[in-house]
Amino acid sequence: MDNSVNNHVNKFEDNTVENLLKTSETQTWFEKWAEFLTQSPFYHGEKKQEIQNIISELCQSLEQGDSCLEFATLPSQLGELCHVVQGEEFAYKPLIWDAPYLYLQRYWALEHHLAQRVVAMLNQQVEPVDLSAFRTLFEDPYQQQALAVGVNSAFAMITGGPGTGKTYILTRIVAVLKKIYPEMRIAMAAPTGKAAQRMQEALQSAFSDPKLIDAGLYHADFARQQTQTLHRLLGMGNRQVPRFNRNNPLPYDVVVVDEASMLDLSLAKALFDAVHAPTRLILLGDANQLSSVDVGYVLADLHRVNALQPYQVRLVHSRRFSDDANIGRFARFINAEQVTGEKLTDQDWLQYIQPQQITADQDFNIVLAEDEVEQGLAKDWVGYYPLSSEPTKNEIKALYAVLARGYDDYIAALKHYQQGYINKQQLSEAFDRYRILVVMRYFDLGLDAVNQAMTLYVREKLNIVHEGEWFYGRPVMMVYNDYQLGLSNGDVGICIFDDNQPEQYTVYFPSLQKEVAAARLPQSIQTAFALTIHKSQGSEFRHTAVVLDDRAQELLSKELLYTAITRAKKMLSIYSSPLALKQSLQHKTQRKSGLVQQIQRLEQLP
Repeated sequence: MDNSVNNHVNKFEDNTVENLLKTSETQTWFEKWAEFLTQSPFYHGEKKQEIQNIISELCQSLEQGDSCLEFATLPSQLGELCHVVQGEEFAYKPLIWDAPYLYLQRYWALEHHLAQRVVAMLNQQVEPVDLSAFRTLFEDPYQQQALAVGVNSAFAMITGGPGTGKTYILTRIVAVLKKIYPEMRIAMAAPTGKAAQRMQEALQSAFSDPKLIDAGLYHADFARQQTQTLHRLLGMGNRQVPRFNRNNPLPYDVVVVDEASMLDLSLAKALFDAVHAPTRLILLGDANQLSSVDVGYVLADLHRVNALQPYQVRLVHSRRFSDDANIGRFARFINAEQVTGEKLTDQDWLQYIQPQQITADQDFNIVLAEDEVEQGLAKDWVGYYPLSSEPTKNEIKALYAVLARGYDDYIAALKHYQQGYINKQQLSEAFDRYRILVVMRYFDLGLDAVNQAMTLYVREKLNIVHEGEWFYGRPVMMVYNDYQLGLSNGDVGICIFDDNQPEQYTVYFPSLQKEVAAARLPQSIQTAFALTIHKSQGSEFRHTAVVLDDRAQELLSKELLYTAITRAKKMLSIYSSPLALKQSLQHKTQRKSGLVQQIQRLEQLP
C-alpha cells in the first residue's frame, strides 16, 4: 500500500507540473485508491462516497506537496479506517488522525520518525570550544554567531540569500573544527549533482582564501575535500533504499548538506536517520527558495520550531548583491510581506526592473548593458519584456529568436573548442554564462518547445545537417540517478566529439570531470538549453532569462520567482505578461504539514 502511493507521487516532476496536465489519469488513480480502501461491505451508499471524497482530497493534497489535510474535527465517517493518535499507542491503519491533521499512514510515519531524530539531536551534547582565539575571523556579528552555533552544536541551520556568505562561514566552521580535531572526518553533500558541483567550486575557492591561510587554519585535507549528492552519500541505489540508516549510521564526524530547501520529507528522514551521535549535522540553504518537488517543506518547518531557534542563524548581508544592485533589490521586494492583496500595481515592481521591448535590436540593448556591467559602470541589469497573456505565433517566434541570441557566445566557444583554442572546462564555463528558465514542460513557453527552438538555432549556426537527437554542442541534464554510470539527477553535460573516435559522440560532465559515451546515456536524458526553475536550484548563471507562462497560474508563486531571479549573478531578463508576474509576486506557497507540531510534542515529553 505505502509503496504504491510513494511510487505514484515520485513519478511527478516539477512540483506537480505533469500532474496538472494529466488530470484524468490522476483522478483515476485517486478514485482507485479510494475504492480500494472502502471495499468493506460496511461502507456503502452515501457514506462510502463521502469517505472516498475525503481520501481523494487527501491524495490530491500530496500532489501539491502537502503531507496532510487540516480539519477542525475528525470526519466521523472514517471510522475503522483511521487511527487516532493518543499518547504512545499506535495502530497500523490506512489513515492517521493527529489533530487537526489527517494523513495517509506513510506520511504521518515519515514526519513522526523525522521528528524523533530532530529531538534526539537537540538532546545531543558536544564538547564546548572556546572561540575567543577566532573572533578576528569575522566582523559580521551574524557570521560570528554562525561560527559559534556550527562549532558548539550537534545540529545547526545556516540560511541566507545568494551571496550572504553561507559557504564562506562553512569553511571557517570546518577550519576551526579541523584545527581543534585534526582527524575529524567531514562529508559534504547536496540534493542534486549540479548543486554538489556548485558547492565543490565554492568550497575550493573559499578554502584557498589567503586570510584562512594567514590565520593558520588551512589543512591539507581541504584540497582533497569532495562533495557528492545526498543520495550517493546515503548509499541510495536504484531501489532507493539507503545503505546508511539508523542501524548503520554514516561514518563521519560532521555531515554538511547544502541547498537544504530542496529536502523533501522522505529524503530528510533518511538523512536524519543516518546521522547519529557524536556526528554533527549542518544544513545550509535559503528558506525563501522553492520547496522540494515531492511532499514536504522541511527547511521552512524546522525554522518554525521554537526549540531550534538557538541552533539557526540567518545571514542577511549579501556580497553578491549590494544594497543598490537591481537584482538584490528586486529579490528583497519579492520577499516583502506587504507584497500581497489587490493593491499591488504595475508601478510597484517597475521601480525595480527596466521595461523593454522584444525587437530586432533587443540583443543590441543587452550587449550594451553587458558592456556597462563589465566596465563597472553598472552593478547589474534587469530587463522586463512584457508578453501577451495569449501570445500569437509571431510573438512566440520573436521571443524564441531573442532567447536564442543569448547562446551566441556559447556557439563561438564551440567553434573555438573544435579549433583547439579552449579546453573542455572553458567550454563548460562558456555554456554556464547563460541559461533560460521556464515554469513547466509543455506548451509554447514550456521546456520542450523552448529547447527545441534553441536546438534548431544552434544546429543552424554550426551548420549541422545530419538527423538524430545527438549533435555537437548539445547540452543535456540527467533527470534521475544512474549509479552504474556514476551520474546523478541534475548533472549537466555537453556533447562533444570523442578524442579517440572522432565519428562518435561523448558527453563531458564537468561536475565529475569525466566523459560518458552518448550511446550509453538513457533516452530520458533532457536537452538543457532551458531548465525548469525547479531544476535550476543550486545553479547560478551570469545571465538568466526567466520565462513565465499564464497557463501555469497554479504554479506561479513568490518562491518560484525568487528562485528564478536569484540564479542570475549580473544580468536578468524577465519575459512575462503583467498578469503572470503579478500572480508570482502575490502568491505565497503554503504547504500543510504537522512536522512542527510533532517535534514540539516530542520535545516536551519527559
